Amino acid sequence: MICPSCNQIASSWQRNAFSLQGVTFLQSIKGQLKCQYCGVLLRPVKYGRQLWFVFFAFVVFMALIMLFSDRFYRAFGLVAVGIYWVILVVMVCFVFVYAMWKYTVLEKVDDEAPKTP
Repeated sequence: MICPSCNQIASSWQRNAFSLQGVTFLQSIKGQLKCQYCGVLLRPVKYGRQLWFVFFAFVVFMALIMLFSDRFYRAFGLVAVGIYWVILVVMVCFVFVYAMWKYTVLEKVDDEAPKTP
């Protein structure tokens, strides 16, 4: 997540996860944020290819685990398999959210709306 204005990291992961990133609640709902270095108003435009590679890899990984879950169930029991699945889903969510933060492409938001005569 690089600011197009100052070429610095626009928002840290902790700032991204736990704050409104310097904007109002309504701007935050729209996905806007302010750069933590230069204060320029930004919005996400798209995500890099890396995010989709991570997503695809996890889908394939989870599909393979599902194929072998019957063997896990017979070997370790239902509770162990349930705990394993909960941990796996939490890890997938964490990595995907981190990848969304890391590989977001940002653009500047024009503060002024087009003026109509």
